Amino acid sequence: MNTSADIPTDAAEEAVVSAVEVQRFPEHFQATITGTVQHRVGDGPLEDIPRGTQVQVDTAIGSYVLSWTQEDQPITVSLAKREFELYVDTGEIEVREG
Repeated sequence: MNTSADIPTDAAEEAVVSAVEVQRFPEHFQATITGTVQHRVGDGPLEDIPRGTQVQVDTAIGSYVLSWTQEDQPITVSLAKREFELYVDTGEIEVREG
């Protein structure tokens, strides 16, 4: 039987660190859509978030929740954390500091 007592301390610590997701952004922040960013409504087709849209972003457990108003209607969508971070890394979303 393999127990944690059988695992060397360095390996056990490394496993714990790798299981923890590093939080790249604050809990609440603002961002601007600067490129092609898509989201899916339910099982429907992908929809683009319009370029230039200013969004409020709130951090959830496994996603980022983006909120904005379009034609006087509130819109809220969620993107998986890695998907959101890829959009940031490729310049499609610009996070506003401060």
